[in-house]
Amino acid sequence: MTLKKIVLTAGAIALSGSLALSAAIADSGFGRPGIRGRMGAPLFSQLQLSDTQRSEIHDIFTNSRDTIRPLMQQLREKQAALRQSSEGAFDEAAVKAQAQDIASLQAQLIVARAHIRNQVLGVLTDDQKARLSELRAERMQQFREWRRQHSAPSEQS
Repeated sequence: MTLKKIVLTAGAIALSGSLALSAAIADSGFGRPGIRGRMGAPLFSQLQLSDTQRSEIHDIFTNSRDTIRPLMQQLREKQAALRQSSEGAFDEAAVKAQAQDIASLQAQLIVARAHIRNQVLGVLTDDQKARLSELRAERMQQFREWRRQHSAPSEQS
């Protein structure tokens, strides 16, 4: 597998993990308020969480910020450095090294988000887990439909 494929695969995995986590964070009332209304009713509001569950999930997200934020900051810095380095003379070795650093950070984020997801799932009942799975499938279908509609504007003209 080429480095480009590895980086693209890691990016795709990171994006899907980010979508799932950001949906969970946004839908549970955490994070940026504008995200919640974009794709319909919030996921967690449709799970009929108890007050105890809401509190536990809030604590999980609050405690995870100390892990996620520094990784996200490092990722942004590494991506900016990669963009800046591509402005000068091309140095393939430097680009590969930067791409590997970015892939490593993306992998760390994927693991951290999977850990958070696992903790949140541990709070839910079996019925809530099943409903969450259904809701995520619906959201992914909505996303695919949106992407299909917006990915090929030249074909729609």
